[in-house]
Amino acid sequence: MKNKLHIFGCSHSGTTYGFTSSDRIPFWGNYLANKLNLELFPRVGHPGKNSEYILMDIFDRILNNHISKNDYVILNTSHALRFGTPRLQNYVKHPMDVNFDIEHILGIKTKNPLKIEELKQDLTFDLWYKQTFGAWKILNSVSNHVFQWLLDEKDDMEFTYIEIQKSFNIHPNNSLDYQMDNYPLPNSNFSLNSWDNIINPPIGYKCWWDWIRTHKRSENDGHLHPDSHPEFAELLYKQIKEYEIHN
Repeated sequence: MKNKLHIFGCSHSGTTYGFTSSDRIPFWGNYLANKLNLELFPRVGHPGKNSEYILMDIFDRILNNHISKNDYVILNTSHALRFGTPRLQNYVKHPMDVNFDIEHILGIKTKNPLKIEELKQDLTFDLWYKQTFGAWKILNSVSNHVFQWLLDEKDDMEFTYIEIQKSFNIHPNNSLDYQMDNYPLPNSNFSLNSWDNIINPPIGYKCWWDWIRTHKRSENDGHLHPDSHPEFAELLYKQIKEYEIHN
């Protein structure tokens, strides 16, 4: 029996870069699985979903023993400010979305609809960073071959997280926004994601999101063009092999 390739992410890690059955041709995961001589796990990325849905998928596969030590894992946790939770299935929002109905989402009546930019983006980002870091640690405990890639620029993500942690120490009352006692602890040290086995975009591109947009499906669809899926798989494959040679 072949070992498996597990892919976690949003629509950029899935087959639904088109909206009709004819669009569901092989995507980069199929190409990468073939190159690594692996069987692609039947569930891949979840279109429109954020890190909380991706974590639920991770938990499900681990708890049901779907991931073995010799399986390969490709982790992406979508955009940092994407809003969503499995508890509120129909209310998944992208950072570009403007409004959502707070009464239906939270059961709070208000005369004016809450705009997504009014959400505390520092807390949203803090949650995404910790979920991404935690997802890596969890997956790394069950598989010897875990790789990750980011849609947005890694150094920007790191700088933002550090600044947020500093703000918590300067303004400890921010912890009240979480409604959690002594969270985060004031003046405490914090760990940074080492981004082990990070798969970087090609030279000349600041982030994978830039690369995808230059290879997008159409002006109205920012997903990767079907013709570019083999190239994306090849870029991932080469870096995976480089990590394996040097480790």
